[in-house]
Amino acid sequence: MPDLRRYLEYRGVVQGVGFRPHIARLAGDLGLSGACGNTNSGAYADVQGAPAAIAVFIQRMRENPPPAARIVRTIETALPPLPGRAGFAIDASRADSGPRTLAPPDMALCAACAAELADPADRRAGHPFITCVDCGPRYSIIVELPYDRPNTTMAAFPMCPACAAEYADPADRRHHAQPICCPDCGPRLRLVDPAGDPVAGDPLAGARAVLAGGGILAVKGIGGMHLLCDAADEAAVAELRRRKRRPDKPLAVMAPDPAALVELDAEAAALLASPAAPIVIGPRRAGAPLAAGIAPGLDEVGVLARYAPVHALLVDRPMVATSGNPPGAPLCHRDEDAIARLSGVADALLLHDRPIHQPVEDSVYRGAVPVRRARGLAPLPAPLPAPIRAAAGEGPGPAVLAVGGELKNAPALAEGPWVHLAPHLGDVGTLEGRDRLAATVDNLLRLRGATPAVVVCDAHPGYASAAWAEERFGRVLRVQHHHAHALALLGEHDLVSGVVAALDGTGYGADGAIWGGEILDVDGLDCTRAWHVPAFAFAGGDRSVTRPWRSALCLARSWGLPDPPLPEGPEPAVLLRQLDRGAGVASTSLGRIFDAAAVYAGAFGLGAVTHEGQAAMALEAAAARERPAESAATDLPELFAELIDGGGPRRFHDGLARILAERLAAAAGDPARPVGVTGGCALNRLLVAGLAERLPGLRTHRLVPPNDGGLALGQAIYGVLALAEGPAGAGAAG
Repeated sequence: MPDLRRYLEYRGVVQGVGFRPHIARLAGDLGLSGACGNTNSGAYADVQGAPAAIAVFIQRMRENPPPAARIVRTIETALPPLPGRAGFAIDASRADSGPRTLAPPDMALCAACAAELADPADRRAGHPFITCVDCGPRYSIIVELPYDRPNTTMAAFPMCPACAAEYADPADRRHHAQPICCPDCGPRLRLVDPAGDPVAGDPLAGARAVLAGGGILAVKGIGGMHLLCDAADEAAVAELRRRKRRPDKPLAVMAPDPAALVELDAEAAALLASPAAPIVIGPRRAGAPLAAGIAPGLDEVGVLARYAPVHALLVDRPMVATSGNPPGAPLCHRDEDAIARLSGVADALLLHDRPIHQPVEDSVYRGAVPVRRARGLAPLPAPLPAPIRAAAGEGPGPAVLAVGGELKNAPALAEGPWVHLAPHLGDVGTLEGRDRLAATVDNLLRLRGATPAVVVCDAHPGYASAAWAEERFGRVLRVQHHHAHALALLGEHDLVSGVVAALDGTGYGADGAIWGGEILDVDGLDCTRAWHVPAFAFAGGDRSVTRPWRSALCLARSWGLPDPPLPEGPEPAVLLRQLDRGAGVASTSLGRIFDAAAVYAGAFGLGAVTHEGQAAMALEAAAARERPAESAATDLPELFAELIDGGGPRRFHDGLARILAERLAAAAGDPARPVGVTGGCALNRLLVAGLAERLPGLRTHRLVPPNDGGLALGQAIYGVLALAEGPAGAGAAG
């Protein structure tokens, strides 16, 4: 039979994942001629040969692409065969007019590179920047698309002849691996003291000596700085906490075999070992060699693999690996910033000369639920829900920028059928935080080649993120906090309509009150508050947020409960006078209700929390240690009365789950109507398990965090829906 020729365009994550070498090898194996290459839109394969071989090529590309690739669409075009065509080539990248391709995320050290790293006979033995098409930095080093070496921070490192030969060899694992390097062509490590002065000798040997001596080491990895110390050394862990001013917040642990430290189900274990290599939080195994100070008062630990080559060379036992940043500040990723800002924390700093263009924190999961979406996942997109995806089409279309919330900020950009999800940034209420938000948004818009038609932000009048968006872009579209949470959850499940429990600590309500215990009936842009937890007077502002006993006292006076344990001194009387005068605002915050329950249950004392969610986490940990117990309470005040009478944290969780499940079912009416749960309180495993037991088919988060880290997805969906409504919808801007 005569030859056929097919031109195949691939859309998705098809750059930086060994896609072109994979095409070239497959075409060669099947005896096909032609070429492949990158464009702004993705990758292409122009293949010619026997019809049967063409069919096998198309099938294998569909069913067995490179491991890290994500093909979301293939466009096939028949072309006339070219006479005398022979051989297969990888073309130079070229620009086109189509929508831009998806930028690949950073990927953890692969098994093949790890083996070479440890092989004394390999020319890359001990090379802390070893990489191939299946692993290494991507998003953190990309300056521009398409993803080619000149468009990355590796442009400053010319390939040596040996690396250039591997790069050009279609049979080599490093064929067209853009960050390819070796000890001869760099990058290179350097060890400095806290003043920034070089430490003599081999940098890795010096760094190991710091850790072996019980010291604290700052390490520049793929997306930024880590602070490392021996996780079994109580004194080292305590000193790290003292220097970083982080007295109680759990610390992550990196280890050669992290799964040996915690108990994980199959899904969580797969996440831990995946190319994304996130921190995964699970129950600590009995006998795990970890200091008690790793997670004070908790029975769970966050663990992660040695995802960068430098980690594999340093971490020979469990090590604390926490973000290298001052309290409340963004992650340090430039050498000069790390020296200036971590000199009071680290005994030495292990740095390198490969610039990080986009800083990226570690991603975090609790079990299989995302807590923080960053390295290894960002900037991979989420598809727009099916009801609006078709209208958006494949082209770029009008872009919608969502700037996210105030804490756990993570912006997003809706464009065509996708919502591109930028990495977790953290608190943007500070000047440094807003600068990081601006830089991340600029990077996202540049990579996508987009100019936003609509900018969406939270309705809270005091959010710095909203003020920044208004100052930068002018007119903005504001969406109520919990409506955005609900749309994010529904969007994950290809929906824009459903009944959602939005449960968190603080969200600016449509009535100006503090919401956080809401059941919402959502239908796209329309959102009705179907039910909420009983409102209570909340006085004292941030001071009451950080002192759970104050939340308990507010609750007691509003619901007619006995007073909780109170500290000595005048403060309780002052708060009572404020409540008597009607000071403060109405609140339905489930986060504050959990805080109050922690005080009544004795799970948290009369001091201040030192990190967000601390009291609620202590309550859940206490409940997890108890046997299952059923509650007879029919409403929340009754549930608290039961707790005060000695019902215990586990019974409290059971009763709360049952009350919320009943209200969700009642609000949905039709059992076929989708129901789900979102918000920061949806990270409480016992609560969500109790809801799921009573509500089969309960929608929960698996793509974006239920906390404010997922807020921008819902904001972006809201913006796309508003644009579809025309001037009336988009004109609701604040």
